[in-house]
Amino acid sequence: MDAGATWDFFSQLLAQTFAELGATGPVVRIILLHDRQFVGQRFRCEKVQAVMLAGKDEIQFYDQAGELLKTVSLEETDKKSAA
Repeated sequence: MDAGATWDFFSQLLAQTFAELGATGPVVRIILLHDRQFVGQRFRCEKVQAVMLAGKDEIQFYDQAGELLKTVSLEETDKKSAA
């Protein structure tokens, strides 16, 4: 995520995108580790999950079968909100 993006902005983006995909429940955050190293975060809301890998400026949203539903670019979203 860009250094200029705040956790509030990120949380709002997650909630908005989950709602667009039909998931409106609470969001559960899971830290992803590989060999004790941080590799990203996964967020789950009802039957939809989102994955943001470390060093990437995008969030990918998946259904419960693992099918990609939507990809959101944080860089482009941050630019739109700043305008």
